[in-house]
Amino acid sequence: MGRRPHVLFVICDQMQNQLLGVADSASWTPSLDRLAAEGIRFSHMYCSNAQCVPSRVSLQTGRSPHEAGVMIIYGFHGHTAHLTGEQRTVGQEFRASGYTTAYFGKTHFGAPLATLGYDYSGEERVPGHNSAKDRAYTDQALAFLRGYDPEHPLFLTVSFHSPHPPFELVADFADRYPPQRLQLPESYYLDDLDGKPPFQRKHALDGRHGAIGEEALRDELRRYHSMISHVDRLFGELRSALDAKGMWQDTVVLFTSDHGDLMGAHRMRLKGTLPYEELFRVPCLLRLPDGQHAGRVLQDLVVNTAIPGTLLEAAGLPVPVDFRGGSLVSLLDRPASLASPSHEEIFFEHYGAYWGLHPFRAIRSRDRGPDGQREWKYVRYYGPDDTEEMYDLVADPSELVNLAGETRAEVAAARADLSARVERWWVETGGRDFATYESEGFKKRGAATLCDGPPTAD
Repeated sequence: MGRRPHVLFVICDQMQNQLLGVADSASWTPSLDRLAAEGIRFSHMYCSNAQCVPSRVSLQTGRSPHEAGVMIIYGFHGHTAHLTGEQRTVGQEFRASGYTTAYFGKTHFGAPLATLGYDYSGEERVPGHNSAKDRAYTDQALAFLRGYDPEHPLFLTVSFHSPHPPFELVADFADRYPPQRLQLPESYYLDDLDGKPPFQRKHALDGRHGAIGEEALRDELRRYHSMISHVDRLFGELRSALDAKGMWQDTVVLFTSDHGDLMGAHRMRLKGTLPYEELFRVPCLLRLPDGQHAGRVLQDLVVNTAIPGTLLEAAGLPVPVDFRGGSLVSLLDRPASLASPSHEEIFFEHYGAYWGLHPFRAIRSRDRGPDGQREWKYVRYYGPDDTEEMYDLVADPSELVNLAGETRAEVAAARADLSARVERWWVETGGRDFATYESEGFKKRGAATLCDGPPTAD
């Protein structure tokens, strides 16, 4: 084969899928919109877990959090498990295949980058607001690229803190987002949380996670938007630097986020142990060398456990069997004129956060038949809550009505089927019970090798 393509992997933190400019006319993301036009947008990409550390483990290992043994952010509720060099990472795979590997920005791995397969890295602990940190990370990556020999294949990761809180108004973009023009989600107005797990109402009413009034929420959404626009600008600078080196046309590019943010949905803000779309559905843009499949939008249900394998396969490298999420490249073989398959299902999970321990496992399904399309989300809490949620995402896209207790035959049958499917997935992939995960033996896994202190932010 000829020279292998370069690979650029860009991760931001806490960005909703729907705030890409190609999905929301209020958003200003010209560089990412250009990337979408030149590549493939996966409109239904879900994160494996809506917390930083477990999701980032999936982005490195191609495995669900429970498969990798990292259920929660280390430092939360006495847990210390984290990513180590023992789990095969995408960085290690690229390095073993002759790539130079470099990583600049937020890690949240709990282990030195060198042990995870990265040859070069910058200074992560940069003072200042998130926008200043991200400016510094980008400058580190740009300096590295200026001195790089493009004859050698490069796997470059740039990981931003933004738009993670604390939310800040990035001055250069303030005028683009008048608060009165920003729309709050429908569920902010309509979800009374009746029939849902009681802890959700508790958090909706508290002063930290609950909705803070329309005016304050619009101001927060304005800040959030401005941080996303700042990420977009920095991504554009990375693109320009690769282009100046003659590398862009030969580069695989993937942009995503580790998870989303509620931004007032369901009368709550930030993130937590909740199964809602605003938290789990994330942006995913993939560009192949020379613009193959440019402008394509795939609506298939996919999970970010497939991202490491996708990067490898797009670069012409084998995907290890340990990367259980596989790869998305095979989806591109389907003619653009054909819809996604008639039956789809994906799985995701959550364990706990600063909100408390409310572990669940969940299935998101889609079925097309002669009577139309059915889309369900079923959630099984397996810790102290011991309850369920179930949503009809065709009739109720805002997830307002919990159908888990519904007695209508069709809904009850769907619930039983979904419950069986998510339980089968959990067992087949090595999932355990709450008592196991709360045992001292499990909670203290990795304590001896954890190189980071307790988390300094949510």
